[in-house]
Amino acid sequence: MEIPKKDADSIKRLAKEGKQIKKIMLEDFPAYNYAEIYFTVYSDGGMSALGAKRTISRRLIKLVSTKSKAEREEIINEVDELVLHLYESVKNSQKKLDSIRKSLSKKD
Repeated sequence: MEIPKKDADSIKRLAKEGKQIKKIMLEDFPAYNYAEIYFTVYSDGGMSALGAKRTISRRLIKLVSTKSKAEREEIINEVDELVLHLYESVKNSQKKLDSIRKSLSKKD
């Protein structure tokens, strides 16, 4: 089933905020199955914070046992990109949180 753009954008936003795909499916979009949500999140290169963390952990474990210098450099570059992804996600989340706090404080 094709996920409508509005729902796909919401799914991607939730994943970027760090919500697990399973929770997105169960709590927010029960009409879609896991595979549909997974494909929506990762089809454009996006990755949840938890997914990035798990990938970083797996790559660091592999780095320890890798003998090839070229492969080690490849792993290091991939981890660097994932850390940058997490940094940008946190920075964007912090801006959103600050905006929400500012809006809430205006109401008081």
